[in-house]
Amino acid sequence: MFVLCLLGLFASGWLGWGPLAGGAFVAATVLAAAWTQRTDLLTVSVSPPALFLAAVVCVKGLTASGNVLLSAATGTLITLANTAPWLLAGTALNLIIVFARGLRGNVVALGKELRRVPAAPSERPRAVAGPRREDLGALPRP
Repeated sequence: MFVLCLLGLFASGWLGWGPLAGGAFVAATVLAAAWTQRTDLLTVSVSPPALFLAAVVCVKGLTASGNVLLSAATGTLITLANTAPWLLAGTALNLIIVFARGLRGNVVALGKELRRVPAAPSERPRAVAGPRREDLGALPRP
């Protein structure tokens, strides 16, 4: 997904056609949601916007000129603003697909795992802090 977004952003900047970056994001999110294992649907439903942000920062950092920090920051903000409708559409499509594939089951399983009762004190392993006092007496003295 990251590579597709990265290539879409590079091509968008090179061709001067902004919707290409958004289209690459939508394509990446739909493909990721459709091809991911059912056990990883929760991760795929959350990560696309973060991966797109990382791709934008990488592309703007690599193609910046002049004051690199200011140019990259400005370019990142402008690109995110221009692709906001595409980001919304891609994220919505992603959520529709992952819910249809069984995201609810992953969320329920995560909730059960987080609510699991911790082990009783007698079942917990003892922490080893160092040698015991009786072991120290058996050491030879110099």
